[in-house]
Amino acid sequence: MLQQRFTIQQAVQKTGLEESEIRFYEKVFSHHLRFTEMGTDNRTFNPDHIDILLRIKDLIHKRGFSIDEVNRELKSAMGGGGSSEPSTSKPLTPYVKPSTLARVLAVTSGKGGVGKTTVAVNLAVSLARQGKKVALLDADLGLANCHILLGLKPRFNLRHLIEDGFSLEDLITRTDDGVQLISGGQGVRELANLENEQRRLVLRQIDRLERSVDILIVDTGAGISENVLRFALFADEVITVTTPNLSSNADAFSIIKILYEMDPNAKIGILANEVRDCYEAKNVFNKLNTAAQKYLQLTLGDLGYITDDEHVQLANQRRQPLVRLFPKCEASRCFEGVVSTLLHEHVFVNQRKESSFQDLLGALKRSMAGAA
Repeated sequence: MLQQRFTIQQAVQKTGLEESEIRFYEKVFSHHLRFTEMGTDNRTFNPDHIDILLRIKDLIHKRGFSIDEVNRELKSAMGGGGSSEPSTSKPLTPYVKPSTLARVLAVTSGKGGVGKTTVAVNLAVSLARQGKKVALLDADLGLANCHILLGLKPRFNLRHLIEDGFSLEDLITRTDDGVQLISGGQGVRELANLENEQRRLVLRQIDRLERSVDILIVDTGAGISENVLRFALFADEVITVTTPNLSSNADAFSIIKILYEMDPNAKIGILANEVRDCYEAKNVFNKLNTAAQKYLQLTLGDLGYITDDEHVQLANQRRQPLVRLFPKCEASRCFEGVVSTLLHEHVFVNQRKESSFQDLLGALKRSMAGAA
């Protein structure tokens, strides 16, 4: 007799979970179960999947378990781990990301003060000037400053969406270059205390952006906080910004190690900032890549470099993107090179994992819920 199957919409109804949550669980608990066949349109669930989803929901939502604790619980319940799928299940087909979904690039760093936000802002503007539809999400909740470097004063941010019921269209601030900015605003850490329905409102509203842009750049916070890791893990690719400073490199390796251990399918690249020349940049990359290959068996992506150009600081002081204010300076030409690398389909494109803006907003929701 054929086993009953459920669509993703039916799974949402039966479990009370958001679709983005279900996709998230499919990723982080993939060692224990496989919900659907990635890369196909037939994303269906069987009754066992529904039971497991309800179990996960209970552990996380009601009992406050962390991801690691849920993994241990599932492993114990399944007699030592392994997939819940029967042995006759089909192997996963290689995932091919639908062209209608935004490509998500997370810009992160192991420590503050390495120019991460400057990189995120200028990459967004440079990509927009290449004809791409670009959105920039300032995910450093409560300490957002992308708008400062863009010379903008957003009227609204995530708090207005929650507290005042504003729409997504009201939330977005557009630059002269066509970049759509979503500001985290100041004091938005209070979002951690939202009620369930308020969190669902955020997800439903911002999900609309998923199919309206080509690239979403996420400026994460610095360091290895839960917020930083969640946003970075749901990106297609992670751009790790570092400098020639030894402590900066050590911190960069720390976040690379954590991200890779949390998701072996992560695609992580290095962007060397504030370097004298290409030789110093290559030295920075080689040190980190050698360490990653030795200790993690991971090869990093060399995304290029940005020179230590006085025009960068001058542009920041004038609250204008460097590539707009000084398009012919050396650092602006460096950004052109980085963008060329990012857009090359065979150089730094992750074909190993599924990601979408919905998943990223799922991460935002979990951040607001305070889940580990």
